[in-house]
Amino acid sequence: MCRLFGLHANMPVDVEFSFYHARNSMVRLSRFNYNGWGIAWFNGVGWELVKEPFALYESKRARSTARMVRGLIIISHVRLATMGGNTLGNTHPWLYRGFVFAHNGTVDRWGLLRLVRREYGDFEGETDSEVLFHLIVQEALDAGSFPEGVRRALEKISEEGVGYSSLNFLASDGQQLYALRYANQSLDYYTLYYLKRPQGPLSLNKLSKTTLQLVKAKLAHGEKAVLVASEPLTEEDWLEIPNKHMLIVGKDLSAKLVEMP
Repeated sequence: MCRLFGLHANMPVDVEFSFYHARNSMVRLSRFNYNGWGIAWFNGVGWELVKEPFALYESKRARSTARMVRGLIIISHVRLATMGGNTLGNTHPWLYRGFVFAHNGTVDRWGLLRLVRREYGDFEGETDSEVLFHLIVQEALDAGSFPEGVRRALEKISEEGVGYSSLNFLASDGQQLYALRYANQSLDYYTLYYLKRPQGPLSLNKLSKTTLQLVKAKLAHGEKAVLVASEPLTEEDWLEIPNKHMLIVGKDLSAKLVEMP
Protein backbone atom coordinates (compact mmCIF):
# COMPACT_ATOMS: atom_id res chain seq x y z
CA MET A 1 0.00 0.00 0.00
CA CYS A 2 1.47 3.30 -1.11
CA ARG A 3 0.62 6.75 -2.46
CA LEU A 4 1.25 8.06 -5.96
CA PHE A 5 1.71 11.56 -7.40
CA GLY A 6 2.58 12.61 -10.93
CA LEU A 7 2.04 15.27 -13.54
CA HIS A 8 2.49 16.27 -17.16
CA ALA A 9 3.22 19.97 -17.77
CA ASN A 10 3.77 22.31 -20.70
CA MET A 11 7.09 23.49 -19.25
CA PRO A 12 9.60 22.06 -16.75
CA VAL A 13 8.29 22.34 -13.18
CA ASP A 14 9.42 21.48 -9.65
CA VAL A 15 7.47 19.65 -6.94
CA GLU A 16 8.37 21.56 -3.77
CA PHE A 17 4.78 22.66 -3.19
CA SER A 18 3.28 19.18 -3.73
CA PHE A 19 5.96 17.55 -1.59
CA TYR A 20 5.99 20.03 1.31
CA HIS A 21 3.29 22.71 1.26
CA ALA A 22 0.10 21.17 -0.14
CA ARG A 23 -2.70 20.42 2.31
CA ASN A 24 -2.20 16.71 1.69
CA SER A 25 1.50 16.83 0.85
CA MET A 26 3.68 13.86 0.00
CA VAL A 27 5.66 14.47 3.20
CA ARG A 28 2.46 14.18 5.22
CA LEU A 29 1.50 10.99 3.36
CA SER A 30 4.97 9.56 3.96
CA ARG A 31 4.29 9.40 7.70
CA PHE A 32 1.88 6.57 6.91
CA ASN A 33 3.93 5.24 3.94
CA TYR A 34 7.41 5.23 5.42
CA ASN A 35 9.34 2.41 3.72
CA GLY A 36 10.83 4.45 0.90
CA TRP A 37 10.26 7.31 -1.49
CA GLY A 38 11.28 8.17 -5.02
CA ILE A 39 10.80 10.58 -7.88
CA ALA A 40 11.52 10.31 -11.61
CA TRP A 41 11.28 13.22 -14.00
CA PHE A 42 11.60 13.64 -17.75
CA ASN A 43 13.59 16.77 -18.51
CA GLY A 44 12.82 16.88 -22.24
CA VAL A 45 15.83 14.77 -23.21
CA GLY A 46 15.88 11.83 -20.81
CA TRP A 47 14.84 10.51 -17.41
CA GLU A 48 16.40 11.40 -14.08
CA LEU A 49 15.66 9.40 -10.95
CA VAL A 50 16.20 9.85 -7.21
CA LYS A 51 14.97 7.40 -4.58
CA GLU A 52 15.80 6.33 -1.04
CA PRO A 53 14.71 3.23 0.93
CA PHE A 54 13.42 5.13 3.96
CA ALA A 55 10.73 7.67 4.76
CA LEU A 56 10.47 10.88 2.77
CA TYR A 57 9.88 12.90 5.95
CA GLU A 58 13.22 11.63 7.32
CA SER A 59 15.21 12.41 4.17
CA LYS A 60 17.92 15.08 4.23
CA ARG A 61 18.04 15.03 0.44
CA ALA A 62 14.37 15.28 -0.46
CA ARG A 63 13.76 19.02 -0.04
CA SER A 64 16.70 20.02 -2.23
CA THR A 65 15.62 17.41 -4.79
CA ALA A 66 12.05 18.75 -4.84
CA ARG A 67 13.42 22.24 -5.56
CA MET A 68 15.96 21.01 -8.11
CA VAL A 69 13.56 18.91 -10.21
CA ARG A 70 12.61 20.42 -13.56
CA GLY A 71 10.31 17.95 -15.22
CA LEU A 72 7.85 17.96 -18.08
CA ILE A 73 6.63 14.60 -16.75
CA ILE A 74 7.02 13.62 -13.10
CA ILE A 75 6.21 10.37 -11.29
CA SER A 76 6.69 10.08 -7.52
CA HIS A 77 5.85 7.53 -4.85
CA VAL A 78 5.88 6.95 -1.10
CA ARG A 79 6.01 3.28 -0.12
CA LEU A 80 4.38 1.15 2.54
CA ALA A 81 6.04 -2.21 2.01
CA THR A 82 3.95 -5.35 1.55
CA MET A 83 6.64 -7.43 -0.21
CA GLY A 84 10.40 -7.01 -0.15
CA GLY A 85 12.56 -5.22 2.38
CA ASN A 86 13.63 -1.60 2.58
CA THR A 87 16.21 -1.64 -0.19
CA LEU A 88 16.88 0.64 -3.13
CA GLY A 89 15.95 -2.10 -5.58
CA ASN A 90 12.51 -2.43 -3.98
CA THR A 91 11.85 1.31 -3.96
CA HIS A 92 9.55 2.90 -6.57
CA PRO A 93 9.64 4.23 -9.23
CA TRP A 94 11.68 2.11 -11.61
CA LEU A 95 13.17 3.04 -14.97
CA TYR A 96 13.23 0.12 -17.43
CA ARG A 97 13.65 0.10 -21.21
CA GLY A 98 12.63 3.75 -21.46
CA PHE A 99 9.54 3.45 -19.24
CA VAL A 100 9.02 4.70 -15.69
CA PHE A 101 6.54 3.03 -13.35
CA ALA A 102 5.23 3.23 -9.76
CA HIS A 103 2.48 1.05 -8.28
CA ASN A 104 0.02 1.01 -5.39
CA GLY A 105 -1.34 -2.39 -4.36
CA THR A 106 -0.37 -6.01 -3.88
CA VAL A 107 -0.26 -8.75 -6.51
CA ASP A 108 0.53 -12.47 -6.44
CA ARG A 109 4.19 -12.20 -7.45
CA TRP A 110 4.57 -15.90 -8.20
CA GLY A 111 1.53 -15.81 -10.44
CA LEU A 112 2.97 -12.81 -12.30
CA LEU A 113 6.34 -14.49 -12.75
CA ARG A 114 4.70 -17.21 -14.83
CA LEU A 115 3.67 -14.54 -17.34
CA VAL A 116 7.05 -12.81 -17.72
CA ARG A 117 9.44 -14.19 -20.34
CA ARG A 118 13.07 -14.84 -19.45
CA GLU A 119 14.38 -11.80 -21.34
CA TYR A 120 12.23 -9.53 -19.14
CA GLY A 121 13.27 -11.19 -15.87
CA ASP A 122 16.12 -8.80 -15.01
CA PHE A 123 14.64 -7.39 -11.80
CA GLU A 124 16.35 -4.95 -9.42
CA GLY A 125 14.49 -6.20 -6.34
CA GLU A 126 11.97 -8.69 -4.99
CA THR A 127 8.66 -6.85 -5.23
CA ASP A 128 5.43 -7.84 -6.92
CA SER A 129 5.19 -4.30 -8.30
CA GLU A 130 8.38 -4.57 -10.34
CA VAL A 131 7.25 -7.88 -11.85
CA LEU A 132 3.95 -6.25 -12.83
CA PHE A 133 5.95 -3.45 -14.47
CA HIS A 134 8.09 -5.84 -16.50
CA LEU A 135 5.00 -7.77 -17.61
CA ILE A 136 3.40 -4.56 -18.88
CA VAL A 137 6.61 -3.48 -20.66
CA GLN A 138 6.87 -6.94 -22.26
CA GLU A 139 3.32 -6.72 -23.56
CA ALA A 140 3.67 -3.07 -24.61
CA LEU A 141 6.80 -3.73 -26.66
CA ASP A 142 5.16 -6.78 -28.25
CA ALA A 143 2.08 -4.72 -29.14
CA GLY A 144 3.90 -1.52 -30.11
CA SER A 145 1.56 0.45 -27.85
CA PHE A 146 1.62 1.05 -24.11
CA PRO A 147 -2.19 1.15 -23.67
CA GLU A 148 -2.53 -2.06 -25.67
CA GLY A 149 0.24 -3.60 -23.59
CA VAL A 150 -1.65 -2.75 -20.41
CA ARG A 151 -4.80 -4.27 -21.87
CA ARG A 152 -2.96 -7.49 -22.78
CA ALA A 153 -1.35 -7.70 -19.34
CA LEU A 154 -4.72 -7.28 -17.63
CA GLU A 155 -6.24 -9.98 -19.80
CA LYS A 156 -3.39 -12.39 -18.96
CA ILE A 157 -3.70 -11.63 -15.24
CA SER A 158 -7.41 -12.39 -15.44
CA GLU A 159 -7.01 -15.53 -17.54
CA GLU A 160 -4.33 -16.95 -15.22
CA GLY A 161 -6.31 -16.08 -12.09
CA VAL A 162 -3.49 -13.98 -10.62
CA GLY A 163 -4.77 -12.48 -7.38
CA TYR A 164 -4.36 -8.80 -6.51
CA SER A 165 -5.75 -6.05 -4.33
CA SER A 166 -4.97 -3.23 -6.77
CA LEU A 167 -3.03 -2.70 -9.98
CA ASN A 168 -3.11 1.09 -9.66
CA PHE A 169 -0.06 2.70 -11.26
CA LEU A 170 1.51 5.77 -12.81
CA ALA A 171 3.74 5.21 -15.83
CA SER A 172 5.30 7.13 -18.69
CA ASP A 173 7.33 6.64 -21.83
CA GLY A 174 8.56 10.25 -21.84
CA GLN A 175 5.81 11.25 -24.25
CA GLN A 176 2.60 10.56 -22.37
CA LEU A 177 1.58 10.03 -18.74
CA TYR A 178 -0.53 6.96 -17.96
CA ALA A 179 -2.58 6.48 -14.78
CA LEU A 180 -4.41 3.19 -14.25
CA ARG A 181 -6.99 2.66 -11.53
CA TYR A 182 -7.77 -1.04 -11.32
CA ALA A 183 -8.72 -2.21 -7.84
CA ASN A 184 -10.24 -5.50 -6.75
CA GLN A 185 -11.06 -4.41 -3.19
CA SER A 186 -11.05 -1.38 -0.86
CA LEU A 187 -12.28 0.98 -3.56
CA ASP A 188 -12.33 3.83 -1.05
CA TYR A 189 -8.56 3.43 -0.56
CA TYR A 190 -7.29 2.39 -3.99
CA THR A 191 -8.31 5.66 -5.61
CA LEU A 192 -6.79 7.93 -8.24
CA TYR A 193 -7.72 11.54 -8.96
CA TYR A 194 -6.67 14.02 -11.62
CA LEU A 195 -6.67 17.79 -11.89
CA LYS A 196 -6.39 20.05 -14.91
CA ARG A 197 -4.64 23.28 -14.06
CA PRO A 198 -5.56 26.08 -14.59
CA GLN A 199 -9.22 25.81 -13.71
CA GLY A 200 -11.94 28.43 -14.02
CA PRO A 201 -11.97 31.60 -11.88
CA LEU A 202 -14.78 30.26 -9.66
CA SER A 203 -12.52 27.47 -8.45
CA LEU A 204 -10.06 29.97 -7.00
CA ASN A 205 -12.55 31.09 -4.34
CA LYS A 206 -12.26 27.84 -2.37
CA LEU A 207 -8.46 27.76 -2.20
CA SER A 208 -6.37 28.37 0.87
CA LYS A 209 -4.06 31.37 0.83
CA THR A 210 -1.02 29.14 0.24
CA THR A 211 -2.59 27.25 -2.67
CA LEU A 212 -3.99 30.46 -4.19
CA GLN A 213 -0.53 32.05 -4.20
CA LEU A 214 0.90 28.98 -5.92
CA VAL A 215 -1.81 28.86 -8.59
CA LYS A 216 -1.54 32.59 -9.33
CA ALA A 217 2.23 32.32 -9.67
CA LYS A 218 1.90 29.42 -12.08
CA LEU A 219 -0.74 31.26 -14.12
CA ALA A 220 1.55 34.30 -14.32
CA HIS A 221 4.29 32.12 -15.82
CA GLY A 222 1.91 30.49 -18.30
CA GLU A 223 2.26 27.08 -16.67
CA LYS A 224 -0.34 24.43 -17.46
CA ALA A 225 -0.42 20.87 -16.17
CA VAL A 226 -2.46 17.78 -15.53
CA LEU A 227 -1.81 16.32 -12.08
CA VAL A 228 -2.64 12.81 -10.87
CA ALA A 229 -2.58 11.56 -7.27
CA SER A 230 -3.90 8.74 -5.12
CA GLU A 231 -5.92 11.35 -3.27
CA PRO A 232 -6.38 15.11 -3.82
CA LEU A 233 -3.39 17.10 -2.62
CA THR A 234 -5.13 20.51 -2.64
CA GLU A 235 -8.58 22.10 -2.33
CA GLU A 236 -8.93 22.35 -6.11
CA ASP A 237 -11.59 20.43 -8.04
CA TRP A 238 -9.93 17.05 -8.52
CA LEU A 239 -11.82 14.48 -10.60
CA GLU A 240 -11.92 10.81 -9.66
CA ILE A 241 -10.69 8.26 -12.20
CA PRO A 242 -13.34 5.50 -12.35
CA ASN A 243 -12.26 2.02 -11.42
CA LYS A 244 -11.03 -0.09 -14.35
CA HIS A 245 -10.12 3.01 -16.36
CA MET A 246 -6.82 4.45 -17.53
CA LEU A 247 -6.16 8.16 -17.91
CA ILE A 248 -3.85 9.05 -20.80
CA VAL A 249 -2.32 12.54 -20.74
CA GLY A 250 -0.82 13.57 -24.07
CA LYS A 251 1.94 16.02 -24.93
CA ASP A 252 -0.76 18.62 -25.62
CA LEU A 253 -2.09 17.95 -22.08
CA SER A 254 -5.24 16.37 -23.42
CA ALA A 255 -6.66 13.98 -20.80
CA LYS A 256 -8.51 10.94 -22.10
CA LEU A 257 -10.17 8.23 -20.01
CA VAL A 258 -10.10 4.73 -21.51
CA GLU A 259 -12.08 1.83 -20.11
CA MET A 260 -10.01 -1.29 -19.49
CA PRO A 261 -11.16 -4.95 -19.52
